[in-house]
Amino acid sequence: MDPVAPSPLLLAGATVQKIDLSAELAVLRLRTPGATFFLVIVAGRSGPLVGLTRLKPFKGTGIFSKEGTALPLGEKIRVRTRLEGAKVVGIGERHALFLREEGSLVIEGAAAPNARVALREARVGDDRLDTLAPAEDLELWCARGEELVRGFGEGALAARRLALSRSLARAIVKIERRIKAIGVDLARLVDADRMADQAASFVAAAARAPRGARALTVMDWSSGEPVAIELALDPARSAREQLEAMFKRAKRLKLGSAIARRRLGEAEVAWGALTLLNEQAKSAESYEAIDALAVEARKAAPREFALGAGTSSGAGKREGNKSAPSRPYRVFRSESGAKILSGKGATGNDALTLHVARPHDLWLHAKGRTGAHVIVPLEKNSVCPSELLVEAAHVAAHFSEGREEGVIEIQHTPRRYLRKPKGAAPGLVIVEREKVLVLRVDPAMTARLLAGEELG
Repeated sequence: MDPVAPSPLLLAGATVQKIDLSAELAVLRLRTPGATFFLVIVAGRSGPLVGLTRLKPFKGTGIFSKEGTALPLGEKIRVRTRLEGAKVVGIGERHALFLREEGSLVIEGAAAPNARVALREARVGDDRLDTLAPAEDLELWCARGEELVRGFGEGALAARRLALSRSLARAIVKIERRIKAIGVDLARLVDADRMADQAASFVAAAARAPRGARALTVMDWSSGEPVAIELALDPARSAREQLEAMFKRAKRLKLGSAIARRRLGEAEVAWGALTLLNEQAKSAESYEAIDALAVEARKAAPREFALGAGTSSGAGKREGNKSAPSRPYRVFRSESGAKILSGKGATGNDALTLHVARPHDLWLHAKGRTGAHVIVPLEKNSVCPSELLVEAAHVAAHFSEGREEGVIEIQHTPRRYLRKPKGAAPGLVIVEREKVLVLRVDPAMTARLLAGEELG
C-alpha cells in the first residue's frame, strides 16, 4: 500500500509583504498567487490568538500607535527587516512558522495578561505538522480571524473612549485653574469704584495743596457725622498729578474688570461644554461618535483640549485639519500692537530664547523666580518703549511663581547677553548683563494682555 501523502498546509509558501505591529497585536499581509490574506496574531487575551482575514483589519483606527501599546520605531524596524519577505511554513493555534534563507522564525501570541506578540528563532518541534492547520481549513481560520478582529476592536474602542475621557478631564482641569486665576484677578479689581470715589473727594483739596505736600485731609460726611480721611502724597509730585493718576488707575481697573468677567464667562461656558461631552464620551459606541465628540471639544476649548496621538481615526484629516506641532510660546499684543512672546514651560523657554529670539530682541524674566522667558521683538538699534517694557514685564510676572505678589522684580536685557551652559537644565540661562525693573502689578493691564492672547 502506498503511504498517505501529507495534507498541504494552510497558506504554505505565501510571502510576507508587510507587517504592522504593536505590543499586543501583529497584522501580516500575505500574498499567494492570485490572492492576498491578512494574518492576525494577538496576545494578552483569552480566545483565539491567530486568525485570517481577506480584508485589511483595523484600517484607520490608530491601533498600532495607541498609547501604552505602541512599540519603539527601532523594534518595529527589526521585526520588519527579519520577517518581511519570509515564506509561510504553516499556521498554528497560537503561532505561525516562517522560513528565510538564514533559518526559521516563529511569531506567536500568548494568553497571559500583559503578554506581548513575540518574534523568535524557531526551536526543535516548532514545525510539527500536527500543530499546523491544513489548507482545507481556510474558511474556518477566516471565520476565526473575523471573530478575533471583532473582539480586539471592542478593546480598541474602549481604549479610544478612555483616551478621549482623559483628554477631556485634563482640559476641564486646565479651565478650572483658569477660572480660579480669573477669580483672583477679579478680587483685585473690586477697588475700582472705591478708588474713583476717594479721588473725587480730594479734588478740591488737591487744587489748594502746595507743592511738596505729604498728605491731603478732608471731612467725610457720608455717615452723617464728620470723619477726617487722609490721603498720603508723594512730596516729589503735585497733588493734582497724583489724583489724575488715581483716576486713570480706577479707569483701567474698571476696564480690566469687564475683560476679566468676559473671560470668566467664556471659561465657564467651555467648562460646561466639556463636562457634558465627558458624560457623552462614556457611552460612545463607535469610532465616529468618539471623533465627533473630539471635534466638538476642540471647538469648545481649542486652547485646552488636545487628544493624544494615536487615538483619532483620522476625522481631523478628513476635515482638512493636518496635525501640526504646537508652537513653544504664547503671543500677546501690547496696546500699541507690538508682539510680546512668552515661553511655554522649560523646553519652550529654551526654544523661544535660543532659537526664536534674535540677538537684539529684549529678554525679560521674573528675577530669582521660576517662570516664563518673555521676548519683545525689536528692530536693530532700537530701544524698547517704556510702555511696552512695562506690559512685557506684566506678562513675565503673570507667568512666574510670583504672580500673586503686588510688587515683583523683573530682569531684562538684550538676548545677546544670555548664554546657555553646556549640559544645563532646560530653561536655565546665564545673564551676563541686566537691568532690573521693580514692577507694581496692575491687574487691569494683566487682564487686558491675557484677553488679547493670539491662538495658533
